[in-house]
Amino acid sequence: MLLCVQLLTGTLLAFYYVPSVDHAHTTVSFIEKVVSSGSWIRSLHHYGSQWLPFFLFLHLIRLRICQAYRCHRVQWLAGVALLALVMAAGATGYSLPWDARAFFSTRVAEGLMAGLPLIGRNARLWLLGGSEISTLTLSRFFALHVLVIPFFILVVVALRLVGQRHRPAVINHSTIAAAVVFLVLAVWTLKFHAPLGPAVADVNADYLPRPGAQFLWLYESLKHLPGGLGSIVGVVVPAVALLILLVVPWFGVGFLKRIPPHGQSLVATIILASMAIWVVTMTTASYVSDRRDPRTRQQLLKQQSDEQKFRATPFEPTALNFSGTAAEAQASAPVSYMTFCANCHGAHGEGGRQGTLRFPPLIGVSSKPRRTADDIVGLLNDPTAFGLEPPMRSFARKLTDQEKREIAQWVVGLK
Repeated sequence: MLLCVQLLTGTLLAFYYVPSVDHAHTTVSFIEKVVSSGSWIRSLHHYGSQWLPFFLFLHLIRLRICQAYRCHRVQWLAGVALLALVMAAGATGYSLPWDARAFFSTRVAEGLMAGLPLIGRNARLWLLGGSEISTLTLSRFFALHVLVIPFFILVVVALRLVGQRHRPAVINHSTIAAAVVFLVLAVWTLKFHAPLGPAVADVNADYLPRPGAQFLWLYESLKHLPGGLGSIVGVVVPAVALLILLVVPWFGVGFLKRIPPHGQSLVATIILASMAIWVVTMTTASYVSDRRDPRTRQQLLKQQSDEQKFRATPFEPTALNFSGTAAEAQASAPVSYMTFCANCHGAHGEGGRQGTLRFPPLIGVSSKPRRTADDIVGLLNDPTAFGLEPPMRSFARKLTDQEKREIAQWVVGLK
């Protein structure tokens, strides 16, 4: 039932959503304030994505008690695969509103990928669609969230249903349980709306991003882990645990024959218990830490109040400027930009590629934090101070102050 809610509400939301760093937040605001029942539908989708992993984990515990890995392998494999896919769907979907929470969660995902041994650099480039977070990143997350992952979820569900014995269509305890859960979810989402923070361009240094409940354990874990170790614990360890659960039914068979079949129960129990303890402990620690710190508690309450005020204000549409041709846009670019920047970032700021290097587009860069005209001038002087790495280099001595200001103002105007 929760899977159906996610698929249905996700489809309805996709009719209005635009995966662009310039317009994603605006379209989500439109859904919240203008679309009939839009806020409720989005809340169903948001909280359904948090409830679904919990119920899937309970389902795995039930399958473990029934020892499904021995007599009902398809059910066991489907349960493990669905848990992995649902967590992946939640991770990609969390960036789509492109509010402050979404931006910082994308930064966390970027760091986790970059910290992976051997494949970190390429994994980061693939995830972002380039060297910097941009519209390509958001459109990639959108494609994964609404096309790729749902496709695999439907395949797994189909295989699971094919392996199920046909039973007469009657109202049983499972039907009643599904109805009760949906009623509780519906009432909950009428009272508690899905969060929507400020747009990325409006966020300030005091803002405290907090992920959804299903990812608080990861957020809290990363607070206590240095650099690359966070990628190991946050990505590699869960992936290995799920992989072991997938092969548990074949213990004692083939290349796993050295592992006795009676070890299935022990291994499955240890992994599921460890996951439960880890998630519950870290989630509880995150909530307790926020409540004990007066400044943090006060800031989170302020953010909640600001969100309520935002919901109460009328929707403000964003005007799109389609005037001008590509040739005019190129002509309006400063000569200094065409000389020093266009070779990498494109004549219109559309981004470019040289061999295996991909250079990020500049269109919409002003929607990111620390990308005002003054920031871009500072960036041209010292890229490393803004987190940029080679091949981006300093132009402190190659450009005059006037040229830097012209480039910065032109880049900020790219939409």
